[in-house]
Amino acid sequence: QLICAPDPADTLKLGLSPNDMVFRLSRVRLSDGEPLAFEKAIVPAYAIAPGTLGTSLYGALRASGFMPVRALQRLRAAIANAQEANLLGVPVGSPILHIERRSFLANGRPIEVTTSSYRGDRYDFIAELTLEP
Repeated sequence: QLICAPDPADTLKLGLSPNDMVFRLSRVRLSDGEPLAFEKAIVPAYAIAPGTLGTSLYGALRASGFMPVRALQRLRAAIANAQEANLLGVPVGSPILHIERRSFLANGRPIEVTTSSYRGDRYDFIAELTLEP
């Protein structure tokens, strides 16, 4: 957990001023006690009230009145770099799934950018699509 100045990419993705501060959260998600994913989330610092962040980023956003209502998510195949491999317990170059999500408030303003690296050997993605007649 770290509050810091945004880098230029954060500024553009979240529509912030270079003087605004952001909250960065990095974590390894586990499944059956083994690393499944490495996630990095960035939100404007004003969106996390002191003492609201426990185990859930969205719980803290909800408690602070900044709960997203919509998100865009991109999934793509990739290979693990040294940092990802180390944190996920796989060899460098192992297949992984990269997911980038941008979440938005009801007024359309971006509130969160999260990038995730999931182990390709442990992640199974299922989606249900509903089509209008």
